[in-house]
Amino acid sequence: MEKYSYIEKYFEGNLSPDEELIFEKLLLEDSDFAEAFEYEKNVKKAISLNERAALKQKLKTFEKSKKSYKWLSVAASFAILIGMYTLTTLFDTNYDSLYKEYYQTYPNTVSPTVRGETTDDIKSNAFYAYDSGNYKEAIPLFSEIYTKDGDDYALFYKALSLMEIKEYQEALRNLNLHDYTKENTFTPFFRWYAALTNLKLKNTEKTKQLLKVLTQTDNPQKEAAARLLSELE
Repeated sequence: MEKYSYIEKYFEGNLSPDEELIFEKLLLEDSDFAEAFEYEKNVKKAISLNERAALKQKLKTFEKSKKSYKWLSVAASFAILIGMYTLTTLFDTNYDSLYKEYYQTYPNTVSPTVRGETTDDIKSNAFYAYDSGNYKEAIPLFSEIYTKDGDDYALFYKALSLMEIKEYQEALRNLNLHDYTKENTFTPFFRWYAALTNLKLKNTEKTKQLLKVLTQTDNPQKEAAARLLSELE
């Protein structure tokens, strides 16, 4: 078993007694493993906060959809009458559907923000805007941080904010600015979101190249990359 699989099994609650011993030993003796565990733990915390907001929005959408339920049968009949799409249309739809299937808003794992907290710190303001969904406001703030300090997180979240407002070409340009030889904490996520952006832009071969790199090393996106790659090949 790859060592990073123990982290996944830990959060799923599926570690056997023997695996728990191995997991604890890795935490104590493997600094890279311990760092990956702490990072994943922070991601889980951030995701839980985002999921509460997403659940609220889903409930609102569900209530709204109940009101228009009577139109579903009409819509279904209309869909049947449309018939077969052309191959080009179908191909385009596959790109969009795959992108929607695999894309998730990446949580803020760098600088937790508190509602109502006032600060003049540009980093806090950038992440507060990001966490609030004010991506257009977040972009120039992350850009300023990156220009001043060259921090990878600022470039990463700027690119993600551009993806959120559907500025895919500009998002890809920023993702490509990352030094992929660094192989730091953010590198696999730069590759993953660059792959998704290329997918959205229908750059299939570049998407496959990035996904193949992700499948060749232990990283948090390895399994997702392998699944998406299998769907493209």
